[in-house]
Amino acid sequence: MLIPILYMKDKQVFNKTDGPMKLVGKPLDVAKKLKDKGYQLIHFVDMDALKGQTTNLDVYDGLTYFVNVQVECAPKDEMVKKLLSLKCRVVLPPDSLDLSALKEKKLLVAKIDQSYLGEAPGFHDVILVDGNPQPVKKFIDLGKRVIVYEKDKTAKAWGIITSSS
Repeated sequence: MLIPILYMKDKQVFNKTDGPMKLVGKPLDVAKKLKDKGYQLIHFVDMDALKGQTTNLDVYDGLTYFVNVQVECAPKDEMVKKLLSLKCRVVLPPDSLDLSALKEKKLLVAKIDQSYLGEAPGFHDVILVDGNPQPVKKFIDLGKRVIVYEKDKTAKAWGIITSSS
């Protein structure tokens, strides 16, 4: 599954390939176009939420009515719970929060860099920043769905994060 990546700031969507971010438009309009192109899941790097700001939460409320979204945000308990209540998939570092009280575990996605040696307990899916074959196999064997970036494309991955088109 291809998963387009978009950046959100101040209720606007941006694209970033090489160089600075470029304004794409309003989140609902952009997401509808991507949905019409056949995308089932959109990955958002929320520049405001990474700073702990809840600026864009109402946008995700509108998006989740017609497309699945996963949101990278700061590991703030209140923000994570609100995103989960909106049925957003939430992308977090694997050891950032106590996940035991969260009910929507199928919506939790661990973003894992190559220095992480754990098993991401409590997370349903994982995004591997470095999609080397060994960690891909490890997390698949643990029963997790593995997402990699386009540069690390592998047939075993469940999803591939790609620049939006």
